[in-house]
Amino acid sequence: MWKSEKTSEKTQPLPHDFYERVQTYLKGLEEDSAASDGHTIQGRITLKEKEMTIRLLRELKEARLEKLLTLADRGDINAEDLTEEEKTFVKAFDKSLQVFQERKQPDFSPPQERVELSVVRFLQDIPEIVGTDLKMYGPYKKEDVGSLPNQNAEALIRQGAAKEIEVRNIRPTSPKQDAQLHQQ
Repeated sequence: MWKSEKTSEKTQPLPHDFYERVQTYLKGLEEDSAASDGHTIQGRITLKEKEMTIRLLRELKEARLEKLLTLADRGDINAEDLTEEEKTFVKAFDKSLQVFQERKQPDFSPPQERVELSVVRFLQDIPEIVGTDLKMYGPYKKEDVGSLPNQNAEALIRQGAAKEIEVRNIRPTSPKQDAQLHQQ
């Protein structure tokens, strides 16, 4: 079963009680190893068989889980090939996926609000900064003139790094010019 699972893209048919039967088998190996001496050949063979069975079972479960997640996402699972435990898992996964997809996803796009800008003259060199609108501004050299979001301009003015320039009667004549002025 391990070999066929590892060499196939789809889950391979397993008896519905497969995991229960493997647990019973492992319990028998545990009892045999407890009853035999670990120093005898039979005792060492039993311990090695138990270790190999546990490893193969773990790898089988991992391979099937990976396939189940992929196939469940595509809606391409044959429930007849699954154990009872896997059917329970797939049902729970499908329900969780459905709830996740129905939930409204947060909008991570930046807000498109209009940010009020101030025109300032820089009194010292200023490196590139991130504005309160999350856009990059600068770098600026001493005596450059530029526009920044009001909050950024006020902070630079308080620090003595810039001086506000009063601008009167500048009105864009079109939305395109308004956008260009906003970008400056």
